[in-house]
Amino acid sequence: MRIKILTILFTIFLIGCFASSRPSKPLRSDPDGFRGIKWGTEISTLNDMEKVEKDQSSNSDLVWYTRKGDTLAIGQAKLENIFYSFWMGKFDSVWIDFEGDENFEVLKKESLERFGKVRGSEEPVEKTQRGARREPSAIKRPEGFYAWWGRNTEMVLSYSKDRHKGTLTINSTMISEERRAYEKQKEKERRLKERGF
Repeated sequence: MRIKILTILFTIFLIGCFASSRPSKPLRSDPDGFRGIKWGTEISTLNDMEKVEKDQSSNSDLVWYTRKGDTLAIGQAKLENIFYSFWMGKFDSVWIDFEGDENFEVLKKESLERFGKVRGSEEPVEKTQRGARREPSAIKRPEGFYAWWGRNTEMVLSYSKDRHKGTLTINSTMISEERRAYEKQKEKERRLKERGF
């Protein structure tokens, strides 16, 4: 679980890095949650969640759950796990594991159809970071990396062909911004404390 937490934090870091290049055009479909649970829903209102064993190194503000009776599939794609994340008790993200080229291709196809095709898809993210203005609703990164940003939701689909494993992360845009501001403030307070203020 520790490796999974670190990987999730790295994915959140990547989303933050690319935030400045978010497209102005809205997603074709911009969900406000996942499988009937809206972003920001309090964990106390849900009775079908089971807490995942906590990693001592993880952020105490972030708690992971699985859902009883969850269907481990999206369309024809078979999934390994679905983890639901609650930050400060509020539903903020989903982490989905899958394996195999076939499942990756199905998830990629369904995501592109639902959230928008990549226009000018061969242009890597590095060009966007250098200041090239882009408008598509998705950004393609080489080696199986796709990202979508909407007003409600941020999504990243990534796949390693070497390991035959991939992840789909779906986050609340609003809560992601709250978390970044909160972490920034905590870091500022920590530095002030170290300096004796």
